[in-house]
Amino acid sequence: MNNFIDIEDIDSNQLKKIMAFSAGLKAERKNISKGTKDFKKYLTNKVVALLFKKPSTRTRFSFEVGIFQMGGQTLTVSSNEMQISNFESMSDTARVLSQYLDMVVLRTDNHSDLIDLTNYSSIPIINGLSDKSHPCQVLSDIFTFEEIVGSIEGKKVVWLGDSNNVCNSYIQASNKLNFELVISGPREFLSSEIKSSPKFQYEMHPEQALQNADLIVTDTWYSMHHTKEERKLRQEIMQKYTLTNDLVNISKKNCLVFHCMPIYRNNEIMSDVADKFFEIFLKQAENRLHVQKGIMKWCFS
Repeated sequence: MNNFIDIEDIDSNQLKKIMAFSAGLKAERKNISKGTKDFKKYLTNKVVALLFKKPSTRTRFSFEVGIFQMGGQTLTVSSNEMQISNFESMSDTARVLSQYLDMVVLRTDNHSDLIDLTNYSSIPIINGLSDKSHPCQVLSDIFTFEEIVGSIEGKKVVWLGDSNNVCNSYIQASNKLNFELVISGPREFLSSEIKSSPKFQYEMHPEQALQNADLIVTDTWYSMHHTKEERKLRQEIMQKYTLTNDLVNISKKNCLVFHCMPIYRNNEIMSDVADKFFEIFLKQAENRLHVQKGIMKWCFS
């Protein structure tokens, strides 16, 4: 049994095995309807709960469809439907859920919830997103890059904008999979965790950061907890990090642009740039399905 909480916790060979297995699953589903179950149903007789303390589109649908295709059953609940909303501890909840379920995917605004859940559960736990990290998204991103370009090892990846939970997972992945990572964004929005990490380069000026980039990754400037006033302030500070065609043109000729969505057009990315790379964004979203299936299979290995 394995937990999938953070990329930094997993051996690089295991990460590569997950992606290789995911590629095989994707290939087997070519020209098959989405409601058709996989030839090998790796989650037969498994019940997986999706416990979401934060709203979701891509994470929820990709996990639900993936579990169905693998022959498992899904229970999707929000924290408001559970006693944790009335201050029952996550440790007690973990012990109870372990009696009913075979796996839990948790999406939370507090990474300590994941730690408590893993410490007190006897079943695999997957991080569907936390305030610290988003490993499913980043492993799917790397899968997508390698599907289009080839190995990410030795490539230059530039994170442009707010250094958020996805950015944290890119830092962890760069160390495991040996690619160069440059972060370009306002210094005042760098978290203390990121500031203390020696695993990436920081460049305040995007025009310098994007030189010879193989991949540009951007994301929304806002989190769900930000107030209207905080969003306005962020928008003012972040303007120079809006991804424009002029900035894209500084990078390598065939540089890719990633965005995990939702997109706030003409904020973190100009609408014409988003349109140019939107098919890539859709491929990122599609590959969440395949890579998360690989992760779930690995958790039971």
